[in-house]
Amino acid sequence: MSKKDFYIGWQDEMPESTAKFLKKLVTIVGVLVVGLVIVIVTFQRSFNDHVFEFGSQTEVTGVYIAEPYPMLQITHANLAIDAESVLLVGFGKFGASEIMNEIEAENGILDLQEITLKGTLIYGDGVALLELTDQGDSFVRKSGNFRQPLVHDKSNSRISLTGEILDPKCYFGVMKPGEGKIHKSCAIRCLSGGMPPVLRVWDSSSNTYNYYLLSGKNGVEINSELLPFVGEMITFEGVVYTQLNWNVLEIDPKKITRTLANNE
Repeated sequence: MSKKDFYIGWQDEMPESTAKFLKKLVTIVGVLVVGLVIVIVTFQRSFNDHVFEFGSQTEVTGVYIAEPYPMLQITHANLAIDAESVLLVGFGKFGASEIMNEIEAENGILDLQEITLKGTLIYGDGVALLELTDQGDSFVRKSGNFRQPLVHDKSNSRISLTGEILDPKCYFGVMKPGEGKIHKSCAIRCLSGGMPPVLRVWDSSSNTYNYYLLSGKNGVEINSELLPFVGEMITFEGVVYTQLNWNVLEIDPKKITRTLANNE
């Protein structure tokens, strides 16, 4: 470098050679930044189109089914999604069981009766949930209509599935992303609060996900036993049956195994 090319910041003019070098450098860096942005946008995983109708409450009328997790078999509702039932969840990171127990304490047994609840809808992938946003005040009325208990055929229904344990409230609309290791700690807190655990399984034949409510034998809650496996690929073996538009998988938590992908 010659003396005339040497540049000090407080000088009035920059040497021509230094200016040309900096222009080239800035141009190259700018092109690289734009290219990097394009690559990130192109290859990053897009968020799902699940919906949480925050700030808007909807009344849903249906037959209340308490086990294995509280849900309504819809008889009347104005929903943006075609669903046979809504799974009930509580406000915040809690399930709906305690809220429904409080409502029953004031209004009598509600299981298998038609009732109306109001809450915030969460939905996606053909599945709908109703957050009991006002907790005990979410109860609107009961109609006095009854239905017979659901009968589940569990014969010849043992199956082995591999998938990820999710908390349905976050995954189906409240959080984005609501899955994977990045969401693990939040999902653990939700399941600890009684949120129904859901298994998400990829179906390669249809290129879609299938969802299974997880419970112990005869609907026993097993949330605490599932916490160490949240956010990982897990293999389950159990008995599967259908309850309305939900699959339910009864498992033995002691027989859960992590997949090879988690151990590598």
